[in-house]
Amino acid sequence: GPQKTSFRAGQPVSQAVAVLGGGPYSYFRYETHLAAMRALEIYPDIAREFAAKFGRYHGLVEGYRTEDAAIVFLMIGSFATKAKDAVDRLRDKGETVGLLRLRMLRPFPEESLCEALRGKQGVAVIDQNLSVGMGGVLSSEVSAALYRRRLESPPMLTSFVGGLGGKDIAPEEFYEIVAVTKRAIETGESPPPRLLYTQQELREMRKLQAIAHVEGEAEIIPTREV
Repeated sequence: GPQKTSFRAGQPVSQAVAVLGGGPYSYFRYETHLAAMRALEIYPDIAREFAAKFGRYHGLVEGYRTEDAAIVFLMIGSFATKAKDAVDRLRDKGETVGLLRLRMLRPFPEESLCEALRGKQGVAVIDQNLSVGMGGVLSSEVSAALYRRRLESPPMLTSFVGGLGGKDIAPEEFYEIVAVTKRAIETGESPPPRLLYTQQELREMRKLQAIAHVEGEAEIIPTREV
């Protein structure tokens, strides 16, 4: 039991771990992958069962005002609710935008997603994560899915990272996302991933850096020995 658990460098112990070797381990890992892929097949039935009990149906990909949208925001999780108000405001300004929200990441529902993106001019992926050296995780997945599906006239893909550490996204930032995506559609060139960061936040960051620089160069005076 737990009371007998101990960790000692000189007495290594393997608890509840099967040492299989490369061959069997590879086989079972791949079997796990195939089993996970079946989630795409059974998800609709589970969603219908959920809807029957609770009155809410959640598909693999949910759309908000996407039917006639030229540009869609693509987000995941509860973070996506931040974009609904922005969509309504942009619609009031005459911008044909919508919101797509994924309900599943693994396995990635690329068939459903690509079908939802068919005919769209641009898709602005907004990630609440940052894979250092790559960019947003969801953006990378969408890019790969569009490549594999080889849509005719695929949408222009733009990538943005926001909400890190609980940081909010202001409505003005959604307006800028649309502007950047429209420029990318016009030029045919997708810009590199962009961090959503306002001028005011940048000024505050510069102040903090200046303070840290001054403190780092401050002379350290040792206390006098008693």
